[in-house]
Amino acid sequence: MKTIKKINNQEWEVLEHSETPGFRTAFHIILGVAVVYFIYIFTHLH
Repeated sequence: MKTIKKINNQEWEVLEHSETPGFRTAFHIILGVAVVYFIYIFTHLH
C-alpha cells in the first residue's frame, strides 16, 4: 500500500506496512522458552 506523506513541504510516495498481530507475542514466547531451555541445559552440565 502506498501513501503520500509531506516531508519538508514536499510530497513523497511512501510504502506503508501494517504490523501483523501475533508475531511479536509469538517471538517473545519462543525467546522465553529458549532462554529457559538454555538455563536448564547449562545448569545440568557436569
